[in-house]
Amino acid sequence: MGLHLAHWKLNGKTLAPLELHEVMYTLELGIVTAGFLFMALDLASVLLFGRFFCSWGCHILALEDLCAWLLERLGISPRPIRSRVLVLVAPLALIYMFVWPQVARVLEGRPAPRLRIASDAEGWASFVTTDFWRNLPPVGVALLTFGVCGFLIVYVLGSRSFCRFACPYGALFGLADRVAPGRLVALDGCTGCGSCTATCQSDIRVHEELAAHGTVISSSCLRDLDCLTGCPSTAIAYRFTRPPLLRRIPKSERLPRRSDFSLGEEALLAGAFLASLFCFRGLYGLIPFLMALGLGVILAYLTVITSRLFVREHVKLGRTRLKVAGRPTRAGGVFATIVLPLAIFSAHSGFVRSQQLAGERAARAFDTTASPERAAAAVRHLERVDRWGLLPTPGVVARLGSLHFSSGAPAAAVPWLERALGDSPANLDLRRQLARALSDAGRAGRAEAELERATALAGGLESAEHAAAERALTHELRGALRAERGDARGAIDAYEAALAEEPGRASAHLALSELLAGAERLAEAVAHLRAAALLEPDSAPLHYNLAVLLGQRGEGAEAVEHYRIAARLDPDDAQIHNNLGFLLARLGDAPGAEASLRRALAIAPDFAHPCFNLGRLLLEDGREAEALALLERAARLDERYAALLDAARD
Repeated sequence: MGLHLAHWKLNGKTLAPLELHEVMYTLELGIVTAGFLFMALDLASVLLFGRFFCSWGCHILALEDLCAWLLERLGISPRPIRSRVLVLVAPLALIYMFVWPQVARVLEGRPAPRLRIASDAEGWASFVTTDFWRNLPPVGVALLTFGVCGFLIVYVLGSRSFCRFACPYGALFGLADRVAPGRLVALDGCTGCGSCTATCQSDIRVHEELAAHGTVISSSCLRDLDCLTGCPSTAIAYRFTRPPLLRRIPKSERLPRRSDFSLGEEALLAGAFLASLFCFRGLYGLIPFLMALGLGVILAYLTVITSRLFVREHVKLGRTRLKVAGRPTRAGGVFATIVLPLAIFSAHSGFVRSQQLAGERAARAFDTTASPERAAAAVRHLERVDRWGLLPTPGVVARLGSLHFSSGAPAAAVPWLERALGDSPANLDLRRQLARALSDAGRAGRAEAELERATALAGGLESAEHAAAERALTHELRGALRAERGDARGAIDAYEAALAEEPGRASAHLALSELLAGAERLAEAVAHLRAAALLEPDSAPLHYNLAVLLGQRGEGAEAVEHYRIAARLDPDDAQIHNNLGFLLARLGDAPGAEASLRRALAIAPDFAHPCFNLGRLLLEDGREAEALALLERAARLDERYAALLDAARD
């Protein structure tokens, strides 16, 4: 790690952080990351040599061993615990992180991603980076994670307890270790003295496994070789031998699984762990998954110890006596003063998390249903998070602003969006959303000012292309807001500014064409629609609008072409077929006109325009009975056609 940091300092860029969790990016998105390749190499080494990486390459284990060493120097010897429930945490976390997403993908019918290598422009997944801390949590969170997963868990649960109870990568390597031929084996001269077991920091009963099987078969063996160097008879060696998966071990020779807890306490451990995971995972956007796992295991054990204080005469926390002969010790009093506020904090955290999750669930429901009740529920829950949280939760304030705006309360959205911008002043999306809310609340001057700030902030972006795109997006919003206020001239100027920044914005070409058409500048409007149609050739509305304007300019043949394209792209739009039929009739293509108008009526039988247009076409063709029936039907559907019906009868 030191060499990695030094290389970055000297060179300005270095290999991206080797984070094992990046395997999830590869499995979900198909992006081959440095972390994925590192994990693949680690797994290959474990399959052959065993878990050397865990003991010689993992920074968390190094911290755990450092903590154990420091505690030993202080005269504190943490006592390892054994639990039938807690050993399931790591494999279940492994399934949750890597297996379940793939199962969900298959169930949802999503295809497997195609593997690819990300470019440096994509930033977060390239092999080489100028940001040494890329994809890593803030320094404070990283230090807290190290403190919990490297130190606190060792003090409470014993040496290497995070590896044993909470590490999902360790669970994967443990499975791979079952087929590894590289193992510790017993040589002639083993006396069964137990020195190897005494030196093993992974809580393996080494001398018993060597006596029963001639080799250490436990997948918890991390190959740190302490037992080998600690053997007074030098009767242990590292050799290649038959792995445990290929051994047939009689049931009578299997070592019993021990537990320090009753079945009731195991159930309490499970419940307390799940409750803790719910309370702390993602709390205030700060607690990563691995830290939450470590906290969950620690708090589950402390919950059981607390319960024992109420029902047992003698209680220990590790080797510390908390209660003797029914009376709490001084250490027991200290324990109670720590556990009580910790329980209150956990309950408070659970309340905050429950409100956050309920708010997010209601907000997602509102996004899909636009239900005012869902919006009100989301606001209610998220406001509780904001009011009662000890720290701000990222995204909550901005989400409240968005919810108020989307539910038709722009004035209520403004203060929330202003608060969100106070935390993230360079967030251009937030600033544009604030401008939108200010405009809808009747504060046009403030809205224009926010858009000016957004334009200025875009100039500070590193990429010129990105800066131009952000300025174009801001100008486009300015044009939309001005058009809504009736300032057509100002809106045209804004859209032209957007296209000057980014000529390939089809949405700006479309909006500008509508304004130009309204200003009777049809030639310019057609030019912009043609440009938009080239950029988005599969957009039916673009071809439809272009056909309308071409028809108004008397360019009937080209208008028909674009109507036909629009009809092919959106075959169930009755308006397109009606307009096409009307234009074909004017151009003298009666069979084509009749086919299009009948298609429009088949789609929308109560649409008055194709009724009238088809009726008039049939009347000119001499089919009076059907024509009059259609004209009468048009008159019933739209009273504007009543007078025209009388003229047709005459």
